[in-house]
Amino acid sequence: MNAHDQTQPAADILRGRTAKWRLAALVALAVGVTGSSAHAQYAYGQALPPGASPPQQIGAASAPPAAVKPVAPRPRPLAQRPAAPVANGCGSAGALGVSRVQEIDTSTGPKFGHQQYKDLDFLNDGEIVLTFDDGPLRPYTMPVLRALDAHCTKATFFMVGRMALSDPAIVKDMARRGHTIGTHTWSHVDLRKTAPSRARGEMELGISAVSRALGKPVAPFFRFPYLSAPQTMVSYAGTRKLAVFSIEVDANDYRTKDAATVQRAVLDQLHETKKGIILFHDIQASTAGAIKGLLDELKARGFKVVHLVPKGAATTLPEFDAMAEKEMNRKSEIASADPLASRSVVWPVSGGKQPGPGAFPAGEVLPWGVTAVRPEPAGPPPAPKPKPIAKPRDDDDWAIKLFRF
Repeated sequence: MNAHDQTQPAADILRGRTAKWRLAALVALAVGVTGSSAHAQYAYGQALPPGASPPQQIGAASAPPAAVKPVAPRPRPLAQRPAAPVANGCGSAGALGVSRVQEIDTSTGPKFGHQQYKDLDFLNDGEIVLTFDDGPLRPYTMPVLRALDAHCTKATFFMVGRMALSDPAIVKDMARRGHTIGTHTWSHVDLRKTAPSRARGEMELGISAVSRALGKPVAPFFRFPYLSAPQTMVSYAGTRKLAVFSIEVDANDYRTKDAATVQRAVLDQLHETKKGIILFHDIQASTAGAIKGLLDELKARGFKVVHLVPKGAATTLPEFDAMAEKEMNRKSEIASADPLASRSVVWPVSGGKQPGPGAFPAGEVLPWGVTAVRPEPAGPPPAPKPKPIAKPRDDDDWAIKLFRF
């Protein structure tokens, strides 16, 4: 055998071994890829192939090889994402908000407020109801509304009829903001000192006037002026399916111009009562100045607002609807003829104070017994008009006396 014949088998053997090594490498590679694919599928939540065993570890220590690239999860459309949790009070953690809504069924003429009525108690400790009387009066009602909005909370406004008719735009705005609109008579007279026929008329005309200003029926919620509630009129309210509201806490805002005094009065009383219906007046500068800081403090002390809503609406009587419509038209004519008659100018805020220029038609008796006046024009005063001879009338003609029809 020559040298060539001796070396040829060795070369063939080497080539054969090389081929086997290549085949073994290919098999190993195939097995490795298959195992890696199963690992990747398990890691991203897909089902493993039948008979495959899950990997021992999933995570950074056993990341899939570079040959198998994980697919990034697609973001869900925005509309399908769960809403972020909303804190109490329209998303603001520092807002009072409304802890719950209390529906009131007025069909039996219920009475609320432990200062006068002990029958019903719907509040738990730490719960309050915000109520405002005597408005609206734009210079002071608007700061109150802004403060309530800032705390995403709601209140009940017991409106005086003539005040509502003088600024129907703000009445509608208050309802749009979600507040409850109740009534507080037509002209804020003390019904205990008023003959029954006029007392009834004050209540009814108040309901018709505020409903006319609002453009729809108001809540059947009523509060007596000065909280002066003769039993005859409490009984009458029951026949008209009105809920009568007294209070537990009095801001006494009509007694002071100081906002801090109002805040202390409310907080001191709540320290004793632990809960309650709070009385403010949105015709008082002291309340307009106090309300935002007071709401801040009520939130800090853990109080929760309960919003009152009626199960049904108040009904009106046609004769008083006609009076309210006539008075509304009269005020519209005055406003059209005299721009100074706008209610947005100035209004008296307490007894003994006179309204500013153009606050209201001259001669009308306003809440707290103030008589409106109008500034004299420049130049010589006009000649006095002769007064008509007054005809004697009984109390049933109270509306004629009031409106000077």
